[in-house]
Amino acid sequence: MTKDSQIKIEEIDDKSPYLPAVIELWGLNRTTLGFFPKGAFADRAKDRQILVALDPQAGCIGYLLYRHSYDRITIVHLCVDGEYQNKKVARLLVNHLKQITQEKYTGIGLNCRRDYNLAGMWSKLGFVPQYEKEGKSKDKKLLTFWWFDHGHQNLFSNTHIHKLESKLCVVIDANIFFNLYRDEDSSNEESRLLLADWLEPELELCITDEIFNYISLVNDDKERESQRQLAKSFVSLPCLSKSLDEICQNLQKVIYPKNIIFSELDLRHLARAIASESHVFISNKKELLDIADKIYDKFRLSILTLNELLIQLDELRNKPDYQPVRLAGTLLKQVPVKRGQEDFLTNYFTCINQGETKTGFQQQLRRFLAEVDKFVCYIVIEGENQPLALFVYGKHKKNELEVPLLRVGNNHLSATLARHLIFQSVLYSANEHRQFTRITDLSLDETVITAIQEDNFIRVHNGWLKINLAVAETASQLSIRLATLASNLGQEYNFCIQIADSLNTNNLTTDVQVSANIERFLFPGKIIDAEIPNFIIPIKPRWAQDLFDSNLARQTLFGSKIELAFNREAVYYRSVRNSRGLKAPCRIIWYVSQGDYNSYCGISSVRACSFLDEIIIDQPKNLYQRFQRLGVYKLTDIMNVSQDKDGNIMAIRFSNTELFKYPINLKQVQKIINKKESFQSACKITNDFFKKLYNLGYTNKI
Repeated sequence: MTKDSQIKIEEIDDKSPYLPAVIELWGLNRTTLGFFPKGAFADRAKDRQILVALDPQAGCIGYLLYRHSYDRITIVHLCVDGEYQNKKVARLLVNHLKQITQEKYTGIGLNCRRDYNLAGMWSKLGFVPQYEKEGKSKDKKLLTFWWFDHGHQNLFSNTHIHKLESKLCVVIDANIFFNLYRDEDSSNEESRLLLADWLEPELELCITDEIFNYISLVNDDKERESQRQLAKSFVSLPCLSKSLDEICQNLQKVIYPKNIIFSELDLRHLARAIASESHVFISNKKELLDIADKIYDKFRLSILTLNELLIQLDELRNKPDYQPVRLAGTLLKQVPVKRGQEDFLTNYFTCINQGETKTGFQQQLRRFLAEVDKFVCYIVIEGENQPLALFVYGKHKKNELEVPLLRVGNNHLSATLARHLIFQSVLYSANEHRQFTRITDLSLDETVITAIQEDNFIRVHNGWLKINLAVAETASQLSIRLATLASNLGQEYNFCIQIADSLNTNNLTTDVQVSANIERFLFPGKIIDAEIPNFIIPIKPRWAQDLFDSNLARQTLFGSKIELAFNREAVYYRSVRNSRGLKAPCRIIWYVSQGDYNSYCGISSVRACSFLDEIIIDQPKNLYQRFQRLGVYKLTDIMNVSQDKDGNIMAIRFSNTELFKYPINLKQVQKIINKKESFQSACKITNDFFKKLYNLGYTNKI
C-alpha cells in the first residue's frame, strides 16, 4: 500500500480541484461527522482552513477542516478514506496543522463523542482530554473536549509558579496517582506519607497532562469524573509539546533494547515529565528504576522511589538546578552597566554552550564600556541586584542601530524580556531616525532567536537585520524611499526592493489586510494612503499607565506592573455603544483623559499609537476569562463597564504601542482635526489627520 512518506499535505482554497473530493468524503462519513452545509466548505477553503492528504495515485484520501478564534485552533472534521485508515494519514494531517499553527496560537482543541472510541488515537496524537459534556443531539451522547497545547510560555499561563515558590516540585507516576485515589481514606503507608502535613511546606506533588489520558480509559462515568477532579487538585506542569515526539523517540532507544514492557501512555507520561520544569519523577516501577541511571544520563531527570526522595530531599533542594522559580512581584529596572561589573555579569551571561569563553565575553564587554562614544550598555535587574538581561546599543552607524550584545538570563521572564528588548531596540532606532536595526551577537540563545524571527528580522551574513521607518507616507513614497535605501546601501539591503515592489501592487491600498501586514513589516512605518481606518480612543490614566504608558507609570509610587509593562499586546474594555464604526484592523491614537488623576502631568492629551488587532463583543465574564492573561482588570472592573441591552461589552485587543515623545494636548488635537471633540467615545479620523498627529507626536512637527 501507499507509504506515508509519499503522501503530501496541502492547504487548499475554494478554487482547488480537490474541494469536491473533500465534500464527497464528508458525504460518505456524514453520519459520524454530522451536518455541515456545503457552502461552508467553500468558505473554509477560501480562508485556507482545509488541509488535504494527497496520494500520488488515489488523489485526495483524507482531509482536516478547522477554524480559528483569537488564540486557538478548533478541529471541525478529521476524515480519512476507509482504505487508508491506520496508515498514519490522520497523523500527517494533524502534524501539519500543529506546524502551521505553532507560533500564532496557544493550541488545538476539538470535541469528540466518547462512544466513537477514538481516545487512543487522540492521545497518540498528543492531545489530552480536558472535560466532558453532554452533546446537543437528542440522545445527549457524551462529548470529550481534547486539547493539544503548543506550550507558549507567558507570565499569566504560568500560574503553577506561584504554587512552586520555595518548594521542590516532583512529578508522580500514574501508579502512585491511582494509589492516592484509591487509598485517600485508608491506612496505606505510601499514601499517608505523601499526604503527610509535615511534607506540605517542603514538597509539591505534581502531575502532567498525560494523567488525563489514563483517566479517560476508565469506563464508569462517575469514577472517571471523580478521578478527574482529584487530578485537577494537583499542580499540572506544562511542557513544550513540540519536543514531545523527539523525546519519545529518544526514550524508546533507551527503554526498548532493555525489553521493558512500557505502554505508549507510560512513555508519553515520562516524556512529558522530562519536558516539564521538574527534574524529579517519583515511581514505584522496578523496571523503570532499574534504568534510572540511563534516563538521567540522557535526559537529566532523576527517577526516585518515595523513600529515596525523602532521604535526598535536603540535598536536592540545595542544588542550583532545583531552586524554585519565583514570579516577580517587584518592578524591574533598566540601568547602565558600570565599570567594575564585568566579572559579575560574566557569571550570568557568558554563553558557554555556544562556545563562548568567559575571557572572550569580558574582553568584549570591556571594549563596549571603554568606547563610550560608540556604545551604551544596559542591564535589566530585579530587586536590589539580580540581573535578568544585558544588552548593548552601537550607535556609530548613521542608518542603523547595532545590537552587538543581547543576552537574557534563564529565568521566568526570558521569552517576555527578549521580545520586549527587541521591540524596544526597534523603537529606539526609529526614534533616532535610523532606518534599520541590526543584531550582530554571535552567541544568541534559542529564546532570543525565536523572538527575532517573530519580529520580521531578515537573516544576513553577520546577524539579523530589520527595517524600521518612523514615517507616515503613501505607498508610492515608501516604495521610492525603500528602493533608494537599497540602491545606496548595497546588496545586503536588496530585500528592501522586494518590499518596494509589494507597495506598488495593484489594489494594495484598498486591501486593508494586505496593507496592514506590510505595515507591520515596516513597523513603525505607516502606509498613509492605505484604507486602514484610524480612530482616536479615550482611555483613563489608571489603565493607560499599566497598559502602555510608562511615563505615566513613573508618576505613581509603584510604577506599572512588570507582567504588563513588557507585553507587546494588551486588551482594553469599553462600551459597545458609541463605537462609531470601530473595527479591526485599524490604527489607534490614544487620548488619555483626565479621569480622577488631576495631579498627573501630561493627561488630557494624545500620548500613544497602537495597532488594533481584534474586537470581540461578548458578556463581561466571558471576556474576562478569555483575556485575563493580557489585562490589568479585575472582574469587578469589567462588570462596571456600561453594557448594552444584551449585557455585552467590547474588548479591544491591541499591540505594538508607540509612546509619543511629544504628547499633544486637547486644544492642539481639536485644532488639527478641526472638531471641538471632547473624546468621550471613539472618534474616527482621516488619514491626513492621523499623519499630522503621528508626526507631531514623534517629531513635534506636522
